[in-house]
Amino acid sequence: MPFIHIKSLPFETPPDVPAVITGICKEFAEANNIPVEHVHATWEFFKPGHYAKGNRAPASQPQSRHAVLVDLLTPDFNDPATVQKMLRTLANSLAVQANVSIRNIFINHRQAHSQMVFDDGDVVKW
Repeated sequence: MPFIHIKSLPFETPPDVPAVITGICKEFAEANNIPVEHVHATWEFFKPGHYAKGNRAPASQPQSRHAVLVDLLTPDFNDPATVQKMLRTLANSLAVQANVSIRNIFINHRQAHSQMVFDDGDVVKW
């Protein structure tokens, strides 16, 4: 069930997004012992100039500011050590797969709670 949502400005040299997100799914699944078919990833691009940090709103993704923004959603049964491993795995994978500086990645982790998720035709309880 992990959902990985990535947002950034467009790159001057665009990454192969399908290869990047499937590669991230595979690496995330392997590192965290999750079947790859349960890992979801998306990547959306802001319009040029539609992401400001302070007084700068560049047209393309810089390497050293305007972090690539990632939202990671996982079930709430993962302990803090597991979540930290997921965060590090995701950051490392994104850095390698998309040729992004790991220092320019921001990941926010959110938890999905049992009975607060609808999937596969029903409310899910774990």
